[in-house]
Amino acid sequence: MAARALDLLRTTPVRQAIGVVALVAVISLGSTGVAFLRIREGLAETIQTSLDQTAAGFSTATTAEALRQQVTAEAAAADPELRVIVLIPPDGPTIGNAVAQVRGETAQFAPLLTGRPLSEYGYAVRVQTDDRGTLILGESRDPLGEMAGIFIALVGFSLVPTVILSLFAALVIAARSARRVVHIEETLVQLADGNLEARVAETPARKDDLARIAAGIDRMAGAQEQSVAALKQVSSDIAHDLKTPVQRIAVLVSDLRDRALDGSPEADLAERAVAEADRAVGVFQSLLQIAQIEGGSPKARFRPVDLAAVVATFADIYGPAAEDSGHKLMVDLPSGQPVLVQGDKDLLGQVVANLIENALRHTSADSTIRLALSETGDKAILSVADNGPGIPQAERALVLRRLYRLERSRTTPGNGLGLALVAAVADLHDARLELSDAAPGLAVTLSFDRYTPPPI
Repeated sequence: MAARALDLLRTTPVRQAIGVVALVAVISLGSTGVAFLRIREGLAETIQTSLDQTAAGFSTATTAEALRQQVTAEAAAADPELRVIVLIPPDGPTIGNAVAQVRGETAQFAPLLTGRPLSEYGYAVRVQTDDRGTLILGESRDPLGEMAGIFIALVGFSLVPTVILSLFAALVIAARSARRVVHIEETLVQLADGNLEARVAETPARKDDLARIAAGIDRMAGAQEQSVAALKQVSSDIAHDLKTPVQRIAVLVSDLRDRALDGSPEADLAERAVAEADRAVGVFQSLLQIAQIEGGSPKARFRPVDLAAVVATFADIYGPAAEDSGHKLMVDLPSGQPVLVQGDKDLLGQVVANLIENALRHTSADSTIRLALSETGDKAILSVADNGPGIPQAERALVLRRLYRLERSRTTPGNGLGLALVAAVADLHDARLELSDAAPGLAVTLSFDRYTPPPI
């Protein structure tokens, strides 16, 4: 689940949604912050103006005694939590509604023992000293503190929920788009892997850009599928139409060889013609067999097959041939237990035969061929590996095509259809075919679904 969520966050629609919401949040926070600063500046000016007006009111007292009386009266009436008034006369006790400690142009306040509490946000302070004494005035900064609290509340109870809800809604919408993008990507991967039947199949009601892209991919896939099907049909038709004439030519050439004098140039030429005719007949037979397999008709013959028995049979058949050619054929099978798969026994046997023949044909006489069958979970794994020259990675997909041969293999027997037939049989049995590096050599691996007999 965590990995899936991480993959979703990496998609472009989700990243764009997060980016848009983040941009909106920054803009909202910025505009709110600017408004807060402007209001705060206005409140600070108001506090300073009130402080100036209070100081101006005390300037009317021309004598120390008059100032003392005015401070006594106004300090008694003023709430020290909102306004502090303190007078330190040249002689006599301090008068006011708080205790003040003057430090240059500023002052610090403390409540009187019997007085009311002071402001928790501090004061804007004015200190005036003359022959009447030192007058300390403090105007509460409560409006600024309350404004900061309002701003924090606004952010906490308005902007944050709005951003969270917007982000959630954007992620839901983006996730839907991301799933569509992932589906399109998966379809492209299937098409690239050769599954030309894969389609995006978007809902017709959708008319957005993703729907248009999906429709274009489906049209492209349909056209490609038709082209490949037409090409396969043409090759199958050609093979079908030419098979009989080529067989007749092979019979006639064989009859000509039999009539030629032994050891004569004509007999040698006829022998070579017979070999080429037989090779052509084999090519046409393989092409027709591949076409039949790709058509799916052999599935009607599917039965539970003991793949271990099939592999053992063909290992016994090719063992002497491998020994005669100087190869070493090593076989590794599960001991004493069947490995059941659902399939066509003859086709599975032909796959094993083709892979062994391919290894024998394209490796040197001292090479080792390993034929192995194992079970992993619900899979049966068949592999044929050799320590020959192998196949370059860039050409591993190409050798599964019909009639494709490596440049170095053109001087060896074969028609380039062995691995193509293996690929067709693997696809018919829903098996995964993989060509890999055996370090050195080539390893061909087929993964089949194991067959589990139904309970009795």
